[in-house]
Amino acid sequence: MTRRAAFFLKRARILSQALFFGAFAYVFIRSRDPFAVIQNPFLSFDPLIFLTHPVLAPAVLGAVAALLALAVLLGRVFCGWVCPMGSLIELADLILSPLRGINPVRLDRWGGRAALVRTPPALFLLGLSVVTVFFMPPLLPFLHPNVWIVRIFSLSSLGLGFLAFIVLAAVFARRLWCMYLCPLGALYGLLGRSSVLGLRIDGCSGCGRCDACPMEAADYRGRIVLAHQCTLCFDYEERCPVEGFSFGVRLAAAAGGAASIFSPSRRRFLIHAGTLAAGLAAGGVLGVLRRVTGGGVNTRLLRPPGVTDEATFLQRCIRCLHCVQSCPTGIIRATGLEAGASSLFTPSLTFAKQGCDYRCQVCQLVCPNAAIPLQRLEQKQRAVIGLALIDETTCVVFKEGKQCLVCEEMCPIPEKAILFEERAARTAAGIVSLRYPSVVRARCIGCGICQATCPADPVAITVHRV
Repeated sequence: MTRRAAFFLKRARILSQALFFGAFAYVFIRSRDPFAVIQNPFLSFDPLIFLTHPVLAPAVLGAVAALLALAVLLGRVFCGWVCPMGSLIELADLILSPLRGINPVRLDRWGGRAALVRTPPALFLLGLSVVTVFFMPPLLPFLHPNVWIVRIFSLSSLGLGFLAFIVLAAVFARRLWCMYLCPLGALYGLLGRSSVLGLRIDGCSGCGRCDACPMEAADYRGRIVLAHQCTLCFDYEERCPVEGFSFGVRLAAAAGGAASIFSPSRRRFLIHAGTLAAGLAAGGVLGVLRRVTGGGVNTRLLRPPGVTDEATFLQRCIRCLHCVQSCPTGIIRATGLEAGASSLFTPSLTFAKQGCDYRCQVCQLVCPNAAIPLQRLEQKQRAVIGLALIDETTCVVFKEGKQCLVCEEMCPIPEKAILFEERAARTAAGIVSLRYPSVVRARCIGCGICQATCPADPVAITVHRV
């Protein structure tokens, strides 16, 4: 490969990163507009997120298959050319390179980086993520890079904390998250071990410049490029003094049997396989322990419309916060630890100021994996969120003998889920006829509009999970 070719390929990669990062930002902004809702394809078409709720939609299946095929063909090209989190990390690495250069304890100065390359934790985390997709507790929401970047864009405390981690990591090593911790990158790396196309080392002067590879992919001593680590960044190939790199069919160029194709040594291949197996086993153990210790689902949180099975919801929800950011009435919040660790950062509803718009489906539309099921509008308008209950000790009709019709007037159900019973009551003004409200359980969907508009202080009508 000539230096000129490497130069243009590197610029093409940077352009690709900029375009996909811009596309991600555009999708995120559009998803917050209730009049122009759009799903996030970086989440909807992701192979790992697909496991949380496999659907047979041709677009989803085609996109997932295309990403997997791309990894088989070119290895971890997604990480270097497409991934928005990878682009953000690379930008942080570039900005903080002066600090990394003077850091006396950066990974490559005390051998820590080599140890992590030999036994990458990302393979263990991949195994853990895959198993816990099917058995609680789900860990993928806290390990997936494209979920994290949505949280960063959301300016949530969790996302800003992760951004601080990226900045700190950039002082110790380039691409630290991508190389050692990212389960999505580990998945593409596994497929990339046998990638059809990739870089080869045909000539070497022994200058050691390949050590600049941020992914430790160029083993110039063994004259091999490790496809399961290479992101095709072309970051240093143009500096090769003998233009010793070439790009082409890897299998035809391999000269050391199966072991040299899949890893630089059989020992490393076995270590990587063992690390992945350990992650799979650990995920299975976590699932068993949860069942044995009785870690079931027990919450009184109000969930978005369409959610009927709490256990399924907790297993599918990737905690991406898209519904929180996109809700036009602002009633969806990210749950803290008040309902236990299993519900952490899942969406729940609060009706302090607004209720759930009767004609709105934004949360269902932006959810990338149907954890909040997408329904027809007429189905959503019948979906039960909870049940409104009237506290007669604070309701102005019962407590003060004053006429109030607000809850019934604001109820969006055509047949009205709040009805009145008219009866005589003795007040300071004498015997008067008052209309006492009651909730029709069979009609109420728990939209919270009555709670949000109740004039009593404290409010006399609140929605509870049924």
